[in-house]
Amino acid sequence: MIWRSLAAAILVANPALSNDVASGRSPDPVAELNALFGKICNWDEDTRLVPEVVNFSDDGLDDYLITYDLPCRGQDNAFSGIHGTARQIWASAGGAEWVRILDVNARDLTIETRDDGLFVVLQHAGSYCLMSDSAPCFLTLHYNDGALTLADEQHPSMSAKLKKLQEENDK
Repeated sequence: MIWRSLAAAILVANPALSNDVASGRSPDPVAELNALFGKICNWDEDTRLVPEVVNFSDDGLDDYLITYDLPCRGQDNAFSGIHGTARQIWASAGGAEWVRILDVNARDLTIETRDDGLFVVLQHAGSYCLMSDSAPCFLTLHYNDGALTLADEQHPSMSAKLKKLQEENDK
């Protein structure tokens, strides 16, 4: 139960997006997001989301990590703040469709391949882990069967957060 409530807080969709990307499924998320934010943010021809190509789905199609480190309506880094930068991961669902498997603000995101699979490590502000905002807080997600779930082993910085969620769940 703890894991589900924590995962739900991380994997929330952004309701401001257009119909296809808002549903978390798209035949071309990069083009669709660029068209949408190009209009909303008044981007010039040279301003575009440039995804990092990653390999999650292992089906021969590119998967994408998109970091929103761009201006919007004259504000530099409009999608960034003390709690990090907006980031999304879109994984191929086979055929001609991609699924958004992560939509989060994080200070940093790393993708790690380990003996037991593929992992995403998010660095959040310390307040996410019930500490000072200046302290690092790390959350580890495991990619399996087309989805990200909380990894069994978490960084010690998550101890207070997990303990609090367990106490709330036990009530």
